[in-house]
Parts: sequence; C-alpha cells; structure tokens
Amino acid sequence: MKLYLVEIGGMRDGNLFECHEVHALVASSEEQLLLDCQSRFAGAMRAAHLDGWIELELENLAPDNRRDGPSFFVAELGRNSASAMREEHDYRFLNAASLREAVQAARQGAPGWHVDACVNLDDLAREAGYALRRDLFGEVPTPRSQARYVRFLEPRPEALSRAY
Repeated sequence: MKLYLVEIGGMRDGNLFECHEVHALVASSEEQLLLDCQSRFAGAMRAAHLDGWIELELENLAPDNRRDGPSFFVAELGRNSASAMREEHDYRFLNAASLREAVQAARQGAPGWHVDACVNLDDLAREAGYALRRDLFGEVPTPRSQARYVRFLEPRPEALSRAY
C-alpha cells in the first residue's frame, strides 16, 4: 500500500479562478489512486482534476503500534511577493521529534518563507492502519513525485436518475 498526497484542482462556486486542495489517500497502486480520486472528487468541483501527487511506501503496523525515533513530517511553505496577487507554495519533507521542531526546522531551511501547515505523516499512516516504510537506518526513502494532469469525468445527472 502507499500513502499519496494529491493536489486536486477545480472550480468552487463563487470562485473566479481555479483553486487547489491537498488531500491524503491510501491506495494500492496509481491505478487505484486514480479511481479513488475520480469517485471522490469528480462531483466536488467543476472541472475537477488531479495535478499531481507524492507517493510514500507503507507497510503493516508493528503489533505494539509504536516506533522509536523521529517522525516524518511534510511542511507546506508559503511566501508572498509584492509583484503577485497570490501566495506561492512549496512542500518540504523532514524528520523531527515533534511538530514544534518540524515547524522550526522548516522555517530555518527556507528563509523568506512562512509555514502554512505541518503534518505528521507517521500519524496519518497510523490512522489508516499502516506505518511509513523505512530503510535499514530508520529513514523514510525520498518520496516519489509525479506531476500529471488527469481530468475527472463529472457524473451526468441523467445517468444518475436512470440508475435509481
């Protein structure tokens, strides 16, 4: 199994432009991920689509459900510029003993950026019934990124009414 952080784009009611959301999903493969995204997001926004994802390997939880050592975090960084109306975003992965330490490390490693959010990926995996896979040194391998546009087909109302 894999933990995927996906960026979903589309139009929400009242928005002038496309918006983006990041969600965490567990799936067995990229094919299953695409099916799960289609069923979950196709009707949630107009022109809903997948812009890309980050993939982390999962394994079964240890029987005692505990792990020693630092946790693996993802920090969402943001920065504003006087020459743009929008906030630029980036994501950093890091090991830290606590959320506070992760936020501090993310700030120190990215001068000029602020931390919008920081998520413990070990906790996300555990909530889904898994653990992040680590190497022999206890490190999480570098996450695999995929930038790929996949448009979700919106369910047609007439097809839904015939189904009932």
